[in-house]
Amino acid sequence: MTPISIDEALALSERLKRLYTPAISDILDDMGYTNQVMENSLRPIYPDVKIAGPAFTLTISTYASFKRIEHDVEKMARFFQAMYRGCIVVVATHGTMHAASWGELMSNAARHRGAVGCVSDGAVRDVPRIWEIKPPFQVFARAFTPADSKGRVYFDEYEVPTYCGGVKVHPGDFVFGDFDGVVVIPKEIVQEVVKRAEDKVERESGFREAIRRGVEFLSAYQKFRVL
Repeated sequence: MTPISIDEALALSERLKRLYTPAISDILDDMGYTNQVMENSLRPIYPDVKIAGPAFTLTISTYASFKRIEHDVEKMARFFQAMYRGCIVVVATHGTMHAASWGELMSNAARHRGAVGCVSDGAVRDVPRIWEIKPPFQVFARAFTPADSKGRVYFDEYEVPTYCGGVKVHPGDFVFGDFDGVVVIPKEIVQEVVKRAEDKVERESGFREAIRRGVEFLSAYQKFRVL
């Protein structure tokens, strides 16, 4: 498969944001990809901001006990430098909830590199300050906490296959999040999934309008074949 360019990824992301996650999930189910929706405990800090883009994966590991130690700033600088326009940072925490896996300063640093949002299956902090970032930098997370990552967790690997929210995510897989949740689209099928989902959404719109006009349920279903 020919790699998707950044411009192609940005165009696909805009098409995705005109859709909604249930439609994408349905298409993935139809294609046999039935474990692509992240756990429903991951919630957005904005109810009405969608994010879509290729995944930039980042993993976190936990110290056995609290350490009075500084961050490995040079290592962190390397993964920020590797981020790119339109990506979504996917932080795999391996269940770590006692410290923040993401925060406002990291959000600003990621935005500077062109990232459009973050999905973490752990806790995040500084949410009111993330709300100050314009345009909005959407973050999905399992919980909020004031506890610093420093001395509790450390940033391990980046741009490697990992699991986040119960879903395997490869670098470059497409992540799409809205108020309903987060779905991961394998990069090798993203164009087909988006095309099929656009058709499904168009048929759903037709079904919806028919029902509102008073068309009987069965007749509307037989015409549009969606439910």
